[in-house]
Amino acid sequence: MRKKEKNWLREGVMLLFFLYCVSIFSQTIIPNFTIINWRIVLDTSTAYSRSNFTPLNTILLFYNQLNGPLANIAFYNLAGNIVLFIPFGFFIPLVWPKFRGWVIMHVVAFLIPLFIECTQYFIGRSIDVDDVLLNAIAIVIGFVLYKVLQRVRKMIKDK
Repeated sequence: MRKKEKNWLREGVMLLFFLYCVSIFSQTIIPNFTIINWRIVLDTSTAYSRSNFTPLNTILLFYNQLNGPLANIAFYNLAGNIVLFIPFGFFIPLVWPKFRGWVIMHVVAFLIPLFIECTQYFIGRSIDVDDVLLNAIAIVIGFVLYKVLQRVRKMIKDK
């Protein structure tokens, strides 16, 4: 590696992807906690009671509230679960050429949010099967954006 010439653009993209992963990790994997008497106490009291294992249950609940009194909460939950995961679909094929196919990216789009939700289950955070669906859709949207930009880049290069 020392003798190889560094591609600074690729290194910059890798750094952005790493920082993005750290930010997603901090919001999804780190358990809720408080510090009492200099000790970290995990808050798992209501996590399992707030979990949803029924597909589309939370999505429909929030969708029905988009014109109701909880419109802001509903919108931010639905949009946030999508917008926050779009970069995965863009960065992964950009950084690793093996992940530029449709099938492998659909598998990745399902496995990443599934891993996050399974991890949340074991650390006592609430889990929601609808988060897996929304996050997977977001990753596929990011991959579509990657493919569109690659095609535009190729058309510009050919001209």
